[in-house]
Amino acid sequence: MRAADRRWTPTGSLPLVAVILPRIWVISLLVLLFLAASFFVARWLTAENRERSAVVDLLQLQKQGDAAGMLALLDGCAQKPQCRADVESNARRLRGAGPLTILRYDSASAYSLGDSSGDSRVAWDRGGATAAVVQCVAVERRGLALFGGSIVLRSIGRPIGGESACPS
Repeated sequence: MRAADRRWTPTGSLPLVAVILPRIWVISLLVLLFLAASFFVARWLTAENRERSAVVDLLQLQKQGDAAGMLALLDGCAQKPQCRADVESNARRLRGAGPLTILRYDSASAYSLGDSSGDSRVAWDRGGATAAVVQCVAVERRGLALFGGSIVLRSIGRPIGGESACPS
């Protein structure tokens, strides 16, 4: 049989289904693999947003002077005297009106795939004519980011200097 005879033609020996069906399966499999990979990458990238959102919620409560609300968000802080004192002091001193504006957010656990912890440094503005506030928030990521993981806030420090790094 010559090569020209093996090509498919409407009257040829290879049926249309035998040629097209394997291609459809391969394309379908590649599309499914792409969608699955996109889903997991999106879950991994949203871990940063979930961490930042939790810290912003904490800062909003601090700005409102709500120490009890802050302690509810900080895992285990209410049982530690120093942590509790820092929260109560911050809630009193940093209370203010106006919108909360995040000026800079540096996460110690940025783009981590698994468990990690560290201090995230956040610079924020209370609104009005006050200077920016820089604080460190102890953050812990639990579980695999690809499967959602969880964000746990441990503590929030007193304000530090504008150029200072978080204390270790």
